[in-house]
Amino acid sequence: MQDKCRAFMERLCTALGEDLNSPVCTELKEHLESCPDCTLQLDSVRRTVEIYRSIPCAHVPGEMQKRLLARLNLPLMDLPEDL
Repeated sequence: MQDKCRAFMERLCTALGEDLNSPVCTELKEHLESCPDCTLQLDSVRRTVEIYRSIPCAHVPGEMQKRLLARLNLPLMDLPEDL
């Protein structure tokens, strides 16, 4: 990935909360029109999200969820008692 593309992807991640008509999003759209590498990367992320959203949620026991979050260095959440 080229340096300009790496910078683009960092800005894209930062801009996810931006209004679609904001200057940042306009600049990102213009870059996508001229950069097939970033377009491919963005399409890959979109497909991954679509696949992830199509998978039914599985029940993960509370203790297993705690171990997983700890392993990923993510904060432990308050879990319902029935997990």
